Formats: sequence, structure tokens, C-alpha cells
Amino acid sequence: MTEIAQLIEAALRQNRANFLRKAAINTVAKMPPSTKLRELLESEAGASIRELTIEELRDALSPLAGRSSIAGSSHDTRPRRKVVALAQRSSSSESTESREARLYRDILVAVGGGPLTIGQLAKQVDVEVAELRGYLAWMKKMGKIASSGRARATRYHVPA
Repeated sequence: MTEIAQLIEAALRQNRANFLRKAAINTVAKMPPSTKLRELLESEAGASIRELTIEELRDALSPLAGRSSIAGSSHDTRPRRKVVALAQRSSSSESTESREARLYRDILVAVGGGPLTIGQLAKQVDVEVAELRGYLAWMKKMGKIASSGRARATRYHVPA
């Protein structure tokens, strides 16, 4: 019985590591071309990004190599409104915080208004569900948010 529990625990750790790795790859792939490596490593996703292999980092950066600007990219598959919103966010001179810091703050504000599912939360903070899972896992681990329910009924909220 103990061996089964250990196998399940190891599988869960591996699954969590894969989610964090995918979130880090998505973060790198979607960063504005003007992002500095220092900013990226100092962000909330920095620890996960440090765990990426050179090949994973190269693959995540490959769409950025051909870009001359965020809005003019032929490699960009995001809807136009998201690209414009990201470009406006990154070009605003009064905001010097990283994308991850903004996402962290936006998640806390969104769940502060009441419990939300991951889909509702993804729409409010304008980020893909796969990337959001990594942030939520980290925020839960750090005690910044809590969840209740299971599977599709999982709701995220600020802990009491």
C-alpha cells in the first residue's frame, strides 16, 4: 500500500513540474521582444524558467526571432485584441512592473471579487488556461489563494 502511495505522489510531483514547465515556456513565448533576460528571471516565473533546458528555451524563443514588432508578427496566433492590449501594456511608460507581476496582481484582484473557476479567471485576466494553471499552482503553494471543489467545480478564492 505504501508503494502505491509513493508512486501516486511521484506522479503528482511530475505532473505539477510539467505544468510549471509549460507555464514557463508559454511565458517566454509570449513575452514582448523588448523584455530583458534579467526581468524575466526576476519575475514570478523565474524559478520555473531556470529549470528549462536550452532546447526548450530555444523553442519558446523561436517565434520571437522573426518578429519586428508585436502587432506586426506573422507568427503570432493570438487574437488581434489581445496583441494590441499586450502592446499597450508593454509600451506604457508609467508601468515598470513585469508581466508576471501584473498577472499575479490581476489574479488576486479577480478572485478577491468572489470565487471563480479557472475558465472565468482566464477570461478576466486575459491569459490562456494552460499558463494560468502554473500560476495558480504556485499561488496555492505559497498560500496566496485557495481552492474549493473538484474537477470542473473547482473555484479559486482568497483564503480566509
